[in-house]
Amino acid sequence: MRIVFVGTVQFSRECLEETLAAGGDVVAVLTLAPERAGFHGDYADLEPAATAHGVPVHRVGNVNDPETIALIRSLEPDVILVLGWSQLLGPELLSLAPCIGSHPALLPRDRGRHPLTWALVDGLEESGLTFLWLDEGPDSGDILWQRAFPIDAEDDAAALYEKIDRLGREAIREILPRLEDGSAPRLPQDEALATYRRKRTDEDRWIDWNAPTAVIHNLVRGLARPYVGALTRRGGQDVLVWRARLPGEAAPAAAKAAAPGTVLADAPELEVRTGDGHLTLLEVEPAGLLRAGDLLGGPA
Repeated sequence: MRIVFVGTVQFSRECLEETLAAGGDVVAVLTLAPERAGFHGDYADLEPAATAHGVPVHRVGNVNDPETIALIRSLEPDVILVLGWSQLLGPELLSLAPCIGSHPALLPRDRGRHPLTWALVDGLEESGLTFLWLDEGPDSGDILWQRAFPIDAEDDAAALYEKIDRLGREAIREILPRLEDGSAPRLPQDEALATYRRKRTDEDRWIDWNAPTAVIHNLVRGLARPYVGALTRRGGQDVLVWRARLPGEAAPAAAKAAAPGTVLADAPELEVRTGDGHLTLLEVEPAGLLRAGDLLGGPA
């Protein structure tokens, strides 16, 4: 079974390594041209894994370009794995061979953009990974493989990435033999249950200190590395908030008179007043800037 592999992020690399380790006949790897790698905060170079197994690597910008389609056609693939690639596939590419993709959510729920971020921001206790037969719609194809995973209270974006990476390897191990023998399932999605996530914007990064503590904590978790970080502002200077922790006890009585966004303490830990209590900030950038009595806010 001749496989063309398309991907460009950490998840792609994990799945490629598992495909190669399982003996998959990968005839080529297509990944982003270097000048476009910066568009992905979780970019990973697939070339070392590919070249270690003697697999040619092709740097492309758009998989739907005529040159790229001609290349894939010349490779005569039996299946095209498109894992960790944000572009929708056009009808010409889809006609070359069965195309299989993935989505880090329990489809048909949470189609669309940034599902891991939104799962954390919304405080969900469960998400999942779905492998699907790609069609022209966004995350609308038949389901090939699906597995749920729990979201723990202190999980952040990096923790969910680790869970997704492990599940991706597990999925590849289970899927490849079924693709080879023709037994891979196709389970149509129930459109009545479909929900959609919108693209995250810079406006979504700003912390509203009037919000409940749990809401702010979830925002910080959802935007943690490898994403862009939550934002607040001290005076005219932006401050990135990378990590936070829910407090183990209620804020001191004297703190209740403070306005939301007030830095209650800067040692031994950084504590900030919220709409209903306080939040411990574990990592901010620049470090050492915030002092007790500072008032944090949003964009001017």
